[in-house]
Amino acid sequence: MQHLSLFLLANDRPLINVDITLFANIALWFVLFFVLKAWFWGPMLDVFTAREEGIEGTRKTARTLEEEARALRERLDRDLKDARAAASAEREGLRKEGQRQEAELLGAAQAEVTARVARNREALAAQRESLRAEVLAEVPGLAAAIASTVLRREVRS
Repeated sequence: MQHLSLFLLANDRPLINVDITLFANIALWFVLFFVLKAWFWGPMLDVFTAREEGIEGTRKTARTLEEEARALRERLDRDLKDARAAASAEREGLRKEGQRQEAELLGAAQAEVTARVARNREALAAQRESLRAEVLAEVPGLAAAIASTVLRREVRS
Protein backbone atom coordinates (compact mmCIF):
# COMPACT_ATOMS: atom_id res chain seq x y z
CA MET A 1 0.00 0.00 0.00
CA GLN A 2 2.93 2.35 0.70
CA HIS A 3 4.29 1.66 -2.75
CA LEU A 4 1.06 2.71 -4.39
CA SER A 5 0.82 5.96 -2.49
CA LEU A 6 4.46 6.71 -3.31
CA PHE A 7 3.80 5.97 -6.95
CA LEU A 8 0.79 8.31 -7.04
CA LEU A 9 2.76 11.10 -5.31
CA ALA A 10 5.75 10.60 -7.53
CA ASN A 11 3.69 10.80 -10.71
CA ASP A 12 3.58 14.28 -12.18
CA ARG A 13 0.32 13.89 -13.99
CA PRO A 14 -2.91 14.28 -12.05
CA LEU A 15 -5.40 11.41 -11.95
CA ILE A 16 -8.26 13.50 -13.37
CA ASN A 17 -7.78 16.44 -15.65
CA VAL A 18 -10.39 19.11 -15.03
CA ASP A 19 -10.95 20.70 -18.41
CA ILE A 20 -13.66 20.99 -21.05
CA THR A 21 -13.63 17.25 -21.85
CA LEU A 22 -14.68 16.45 -18.30
CA PHE A 23 -17.70 18.74 -18.61
CA ALA A 24 -18.42 17.36 -22.07
CA ASN A 25 -18.34 13.80 -20.70
CA ILE A 26 -20.63 14.74 -17.82
CA ALA A 27 -23.03 16.46 -20.21
CA LEU A 28 -22.92 13.44 -22.53
CA TRP A 29 -23.69 11.14 -19.62
CA PHE A 30 -26.70 13.28 -18.62
CA VAL A 31 -27.97 13.36 -22.21
CA LEU A 32 -27.48 9.60 -22.47
CA PHE A 33 -29.26 9.11 -19.13
CA PHE A 34 -32.32 11.17 -20.15
CA VAL A 35 -32.48 9.63 -23.63
CA LEU A 36 -32.26 6.09 -22.24
CA LYS A 37 -34.78 6.98 -19.55
CA ALA A 38 -37.24 8.31 -22.10
CA TRP A 39 -36.77 5.61 -24.75
CA PHE A 40 -35.72 2.53 -22.81
CA TRP A 41 -36.16 2.64 -19.05
CA GLY A 42 -39.49 4.50 -19.08
CA PRO A 43 -41.20 2.01 -21.43
CA MET A 44 -39.52 -0.84 -19.61
CA LEU A 45 -40.81 0.44 -16.24
CA ASP A 46 -44.26 0.89 -17.82
CA VAL A 47 -44.15 -2.76 -18.97
CA PHE A 48 -43.10 -3.88 -15.49
CA THR A 49 -45.89 -1.80 -13.90
CA ALA A 50 -48.48 -3.15 -16.35
CA ARG A 51 -47.24 -6.67 -15.68
CA GLU A 52 -47.51 -6.18 -11.91
CA GLU A 53 -51.01 -4.73 -12.29
CA GLY A 54 -51.98 -7.65 -14.53
CA ILE A 55 -50.62 -10.15 -12.04
CA GLU A 56 -52.45 -8.43 -9.19
CA GLY A 57 -55.66 -8.34 -11.24
CA THR A 58 -55.27 -12.03 -12.02
CA ARG A 59 -54.68 -12.78 -8.36
CA LYS A 60 -57.77 -10.80 -7.43
CA THR A 61 -59.79 -12.68 -10.05
CA ALA A 62 -58.38 -15.97 -8.75
CA ARG A 63 -59.36 -15.07 -5.17
CA THR A 64 -62.85 -14.15 -6.36
CA LEU A 65 -63.15 -17.42 -8.27
CA GLU A 66 -61.90 -19.37 -5.27
CA GLU A 67 -64.51 -17.72 -3.05
CA GLU A 68 -67.22 -18.49 -5.60
CA ALA A 69 -65.99 -22.09 -5.86
CA ARG A 70 -66.00 -22.39 -2.07
CA ALA A 71 -69.56 -21.03 -1.92
CA LEU A 72 -70.65 -23.41 -4.68
CA ARG A 73 -68.94 -26.31 -2.88
CA GLU A 74 -70.75 -25.44 0.35
CA ARG A 75 -74.07 -25.18 -1.50
CA LEU A 76 -73.37 -28.51 -3.22
CA ASP A 77 -72.52 -30.15 0.11
CA ARG A 78 -75.69 -28.70 1.65
CA ASP A 79 -77.80 -29.89 -1.31
CA LEU A 80 -76.20 -33.35 -1.15
CA LYS A 81 -76.91 -33.52 2.58
CA ASP A 82 -80.55 -32.53 1.98
CA ALA A 83 -80.86 -35.04 -0.88
CA ARG A 84 -79.38 -37.80 1.27
CA ALA A 85 -81.78 -36.95 4.10
CA ALA A 86 -84.73 -36.96 1.69
CA ALA A 87 -83.57 -40.25 0.16
CA SER A 88 -83.14 -41.75 3.63
CA ALA A 89 -86.65 -40.63 4.61
CA GLU A 90 -88.04 -42.02 1.35
CA ARG A 91 -86.16 -45.30 1.87
CA GLU A 92 -87.50 -45.53 5.43
CA GLY A 93 -91.06 -44.89 4.18
CA LEU A 94 -90.67 -47.54 1.48
CA ARG A 95 -89.24 -49.97 4.03
CA LYS A 96 -92.21 -49.42 6.35
CA GLU A 97 -94.64 -49.76 3.44
CA GLY A 98 -92.87 -52.99 2.43
CA GLN A 99 -93.12 -54.32 5.98
CA ARG A 100 -96.82 -53.40 6.09
CA GLN A 101 -97.47 -55.14 2.77
CA GLU A 102 -95.41 -58.13 3.89
CA ALA A 103 -97.44 -58.43 7.09
CA GLU A 104 -100.67 -58.03 5.11
CA LEU A 105 -99.64 -60.69 2.57
CA LEU A 106 -98.39 -63.02 5.30
CA GLY A 107 -101.65 -62.57 7.23
CA ALA A 108 -103.72 -63.30 4.13
CA ALA A 109 -101.57 -66.34 3.26
CA GLN A 110 -101.71 -67.58 6.83
CA ALA A 111 -105.51 -67.21 6.91
CA GLU A 112 -105.78 -69.05 3.59
CA VAL A 113 -103.48 -71.84 4.78
CA THR A 114 -105.40 -72.11 8.06
CA ALA A 115 -108.71 -72.35 6.15
CA ARG A 116 -107.27 -75.02 3.81
CA VAL A 117 -105.90 -76.99 6.72
CA ALA A 118 -109.28 -76.84 8.46
CA ARG A 119 -111.09 -77.95 5.25
CA ASN A 120 -108.56 -80.76 4.73
CA ARG A 121 -108.95 -81.89 8.35
CA GLU A 122 -112.70 -81.97 7.96
CA ALA A 123 -112.37 -83.90 4.69
CA LEU A 124 -109.92 -86.31 6.32
CA ALA A 125 -112.23 -86.77 9.33
CA ALA A 126 -115.14 -87.49 6.95
CA GLN A 127 -113.01 -89.96 4.97
CA ARG A 128 -111.84 -91.60 8.21
CA GLU A 129 -115.40 -92.03 9.39
CA SER A 130 -116.49 -93.44 6.04
CA LEU A 131 -113.50 -95.83 5.95
CA ARG A 132 -114.16 -96.85 9.55
CA ALA A 133 -117.79 -97.59 8.68
CA GLU A 134 -116.66 -99.67 5.69
CA VAL A 135 -114.05 -101.52 7.73
CA LEU A 136 -116.53 -102.17 10.55
CA ALA A 137 -119.03 -103.46 7.99
CA GLU A 138 -116.46 -105.90 6.63
CA VAL A 139 -115.11 -107.07 10.03
CA PRO A 140 -117.73 -109.85 10.61
CA GLY A 141 -117.10 -111.31 7.14
CA LEU A 142 -113.33 -111.18 7.60
CA ALA A 143 -113.59 -112.68 11.06
CA ALA A 144 -115.66 -115.57 9.69
CA ALA A 145 -113.17 -116.12 6.86
CA ILE A 146 -110.22 -116.13 9.25
CA ALA A 147 -112.00 -118.43 11.65
CA SER A 148 -112.91 -120.81 8.80
CA THR A 149 -109.34 -120.88 7.61
CA VAL A 150 -107.94 -121.45 11.09
CA LEU A 151 -110.54 -124.06 12.08
CA ARG A 152 -110.82 -125.62 8.65
CA ARG A 153 -114.49 -125.55 8.65
CA GLU A 154 -117.12 -123.13 7.74
CA VAL A 155 -118.11 -120.69 10.47
CA ARG A 156 -121.31 -118.72 10.29
CA SER A 157 -121.68 -115.37 11.82
